[in-house]
Order: sequence, then C-alpha cells, then structure tokens
Amino acid sequence: MSAWLGARELSIEWADNPQHWAWNYIHNSSVEVAELLNVCWLDIRGKIDTSRLARKTSYSAYLVFRLTDNHRELERGIASVRFVKDKVEGTDEEGYTVFISKAKGHEGERGVFTYPRSDAWLEVKLGEFFNNFGEDGEVEMRLMENKNPNWKSGIIVKGIDIRPN
Repeated sequence: MSAWLGARELSIEWADNPQHWAWNYIHNSSVEVAELLNVCWLDIRGKIDTSRLARKTSYSAYLVFRLTDNHRELERGIASVRFVKDKVEGTDEEGYTVFISKAKGHEGERGVFTYPRSDAWLEVKLGEFFNNFGEDGEVEMRLMENKNPNWKSGIIVKGIDIRPN
C-alpha cells in the first residue's frame, strides 16, 4: 500500500510567504505544487501516521520535484526519516546527503542522487522505515539545507511518495 502527501500537506518553511514560495497548479490538472522563489533556509517536511500504511512492511519515502531552468544553490541537502516519538526535534545534523541538482559526484563524495520518474518529474530518496504493527505514531520525512547561507530558488515541489520497498 503506497501513500502520497501532496505539496499542500507538507510543512514547508516560509511557504505562506509569497515572496519566498508560489503556489501553482500543474497545467490541465488539479494538482497543486509549491515553487521556491527565494529562501536561504530550505526545510520541507512531511508526516504520515503509520496506521495509514500496511503492517509488517518496509517503506521508502521520496521527494517528488522538478527544477526550473534557472535554479540556484540547490546542489545538496540533508534528508532524513524518523519516527516522531523516537527522537527529539531539532536534531538537524542527523540524516544523509542527497544531491538535488547535481548530476554527478566528485570522487569520494557520498550521497544519494535524483532519479527521473516515468511521469517526467524527479525523485530523491529521503530514507526508509519499517512499519511493524501500524502503532508507532507518525513518521516524519524531511529535506533541509541550512548550511549554505546563499539564497536558493528554482525547485518545484509536487509532494512525497511513500511506497513499499
């Protein structure tokens, strides 16, 4: 059993400020997306209650997005998936590197790269979790970039795809 969290269901830092994010609809569709106009702190979070998912199943969470032609400062970020009840909030250092706009890493560089989807969007894996009995509460999936103080722009967020491994 897969699950989908659309852009409006996500917690996106500064998303309510039209100077930083624009809310648009995909052409000929009722799907709403969030387009990053300008922020220096990128933080995108999604939460889902494990009771909505199949029991005894391993899941992966993927951020689904596109990049505009003039995207800036979106080379990499930190991705994480955690059970909300297990860790205190504010552990920003936890997670692993994902490459958002970078097509190829330098030798010795470690991280997860984006992949094209069949629907012409891109996805990057935010992490994995195991849903035992569906009684673990919420799982939070997150992408953030706050180490680079430069202004970022040009990512269009469609949502988070949560699917069995």
